[in-house]
Amino acid sequence: MSRKHVVWMLAVLMLIAGPLAAQLTVTATELEVVNGTTSDVYANLVLGQPPASPPPNCSNLGNQIKSLTDTRLVFVSSNGGTKISFTVPTAADDKGYYKLAAGESITYMPQPCASGDNDCTPALTFNFFFTASDDGFDANNGCSNATFPNATNLAEGSINFSINGSVGSGCANPDTTDISAVNGVNAKIAIDTSGSGWPYPSAQNGALGTNADRNGVFGWAATNCTNSAGFPNPSTVCAAPVDAPVAPASGQCTTPNGTNYAPISLGTPGATQYCAQLSDSGTCNNQRTASTTGGTVTVTYSGSIAPKN
Repeated sequence: MSRKHVVWMLAVLMLIAGPLAAQLTVTATELEVVNGTTSDVYANLVLGQPPASPPPNCSNLGNQIKSLTDTRLVFVSSNGGTKISFTVPTAADDKGYYKLAAGESITYMPQPCASGDNDCTPALTFNFFFTASDDGFDANNGCSNATFPNATNLAEGSINFSINGSVGSGCANPDTTDISAVNGVNAKIAIDTSGSGWPYPSAQNGALGTNADRNGVFGWAATNCTNSAGFPNPSTVCAAPVDAPVAPASGQCTTPNGTNYAPISLGTPGATQYCAQLSDSGTCNNQRTASTTGGTVTVTYSGSIAPKN
């Protein structure tokens, strides 16, 4: 975090969130979202949801922010230290957008699970994508389309699950982050992490087709980092990005370190075959040491990435 952000955050703590932040007796991880450009951009947020039932060895999932209307979801702007809110464009209150001004940042400031419950803060699972206009949720369907020819990429993460009041070793998950280019790429995004226990201090995606073997980044169609399963595109109803890597004439795809693998084929004679951007090792996810919290996850938008074709 820059000195400028430290200064304004201290002011915010005193003016707005100071009393609530001071009540916490646990060290929580914060989230900062930064517009690193000289133009406005829409930060589109989708909140992850808990499973329908607890997994094995977990009797209570604890607290998690599931709605943008949750009063414990406190984001504060660097512009004046004011609390901001997300516009919810649909009936579903788990997704919404905020217009980030040029150079503006917003910081999520963890709150107690409930009044007086100061050794607990809700977990947060976030998925951010960035668009030039407020139609992100209308046009972003994981496929190539007129608005997003190369689909979109996401900054993803889960924080504070180990201090959310959950009960059982099977439900206390470590903090984790990644950049997903599985659907495609429309923006240059970086994730920087502070605090102990992170394998990688930073991650950053490149243009579509260049994201294999980048720590903390899932390449196109590389659902499981080193292999593909369940990717949204291409399919018979979901077009591949216009810059999706086309398989060579040999019909053999290759990882950066030379491992061969089969191309993506829809099974239609004469249809284009593609090479998923598989990594050589499973380093796409930046997962923290278990039960370690604190510091800040900083997501920075640095501009759009236009299609080459």
